[in-house]
Amino acid sequence: MGVVRQIVEKLCVIITIILVYENALVFYQYFFPYWWSHGFYRRFFFHLIIGHWLLINTIMHYYFAIAKSPGFVVELKKELSTQEELSYTKCLKCDVMRPPRAHHCKVCQKCVVRYDHHCPWINNCVGYRNHVHFILFCFFMALISAYATIVGQKQFQLVMFHDQILFGLFAPILQPEELVTTIIEHKTIGPITGVLTLFLFLTNLVAMGLVLMLTIWQISLITKGQTCVEERIDKSIVANSVQGQKQRPYDFGFKLNWARFFEVNKISELLFRLLIPFPFQPKHDGTQWISKDNKKN
Repeated sequence: MGVVRQIVEKLCVIITIILVYENALVFYQYFFPYWWSHGFYRRFFFHLIIGHWLLINTIMHYYFAIAKSPGFVVELKKELSTQEELSYTKCLKCDVMRPPRAHHCKVCQKCVVRYDHHCPWINNCVGYRNHVHFILFCFFMALISAYATIVGQKQFQLVMFHDQILFGLFAPILQPEELVTTIIEHKTIGPITGVLTLFLFLTNLVAMGLVLMLTIWQISLITKGQTCVEERIDKSIVANSVQGQKQRPYDFGFKLNWARFFEVNKISELLFRLLIPFPFQPKHDGTQWISKDNKKN
């Protein structure tokens, strides 16, 4: 199963790269030449800037999410003080002493600092050191899919079908059979090109929906000061508790939770983090976290 999973995860990465590539290809091959040749210079330069900003952010954050270590506990190599030893727990699966918020990844067979989950789409764990890049990749991937689909669905048809609009934004989902027949029977393009065009929009719609749901879920977790694992543990505690009270020891409110996640103190720092895709440099090793009892765990 390990070999099969590795193959599947590598295929997930390839599919993601292809999806980003085909979005960029449509703009380079069809939209930019069309706008320039028809004298739509403002539209050309506007989308040239916005499109490349989205593309660069998507690619760079995806690369960082894949390439950067999530923060494996075995990489810490630090001597523990007596106080730290009291807050650490021993992992029974990989036999290491792990700090608070670190959990074991069944796929990587290692404990990860502030572990969130293992994601096949980046072929890597999501942890303290690459979580920022993962959430920003999801955000920009959802944006670029929506951007390419909404902006491109009419423009692409005007180019491909010689100034004709054959289908609306959600037609590939709501009227697939009628749409396939209309495209195949269209005289200006071949049936293969037509079906590939339909598949392009359908793929973008599905990707946009899935990534958007993942992004919203991640945003809700960060807003609560939780990781995916901590949310599951919290739900388990509530389900098995008589009082039914939620724990959330690292929830300090919306503003502070997000400031701590991005490790910024000013709005300008946050905007710089959101707008410019540079590597996230953690301010600590991920072993000490301030909880509601005002103690560093």
